[in-house]
Amino acid sequence: MEMLLDLDKIPRLHNIYASFFTWLLLAGYVVFPATFTTVNHDNKITQAAQTELERQILTEVRNAPLLYIAAICCIVGGSGMIWLWWKWRSNYIWMINRIFLPGLLNSVAGLISTLVNIYSAQNGDFSITAKVTVIATGVCSAITALLFLLYNNWALSRVKERHQEEMDRELKYLGHEGVADKV
Repeated sequence: MEMLLDLDKIPRLHNIYASFFTWLLLAGYVVFPATFTTVNHDNKITQAAQTELERQILTEVRNAPLLYIAAICCIVGGSGMIWLWWKWRSNYIWMINRIFLPGLLNSVAGLISTLVNIYSAQNGDFSITAKVTVIATGVCSAITALLFLLYNNWALSRVKERHQEEMDRELKYLGHEGVADKV
């Protein structure tokens, strides 16, 4: 019950930050696939490469600035989510609703987007950047899913049980039957 009341104490700016950081993470996931689409099909760029190393880089990464933008979006978004998680770690409800569930949904959306891109634009060819992107979005999906399940099914259920015990004691004190007594 206390966590529900404490939701009003969380500054509106932190709610905005939570939305911003989870969307920034999603933006990074959406931009990553643009760094490995159709690079092997652009022979003019590959022929212009002077060395074997340049040719190898060009066959793996298309549009390197986008790679940096995507990485920065993911790092800043993830770091912001971790900061908010640490800041409001005692309010499970807020973390589930503002950090873990949106982070999970955005990570899964990024993973799906990446896989669709690989199998549609790349004909199923996993370049190095594609592999890194799949691994990164997959790991983020797994971590946020684990945290969501842990907080939602274990930590929050413990709080609910404690609340129910307190309510039953109070009802017993007032002379009413508690939920446990009815069963």
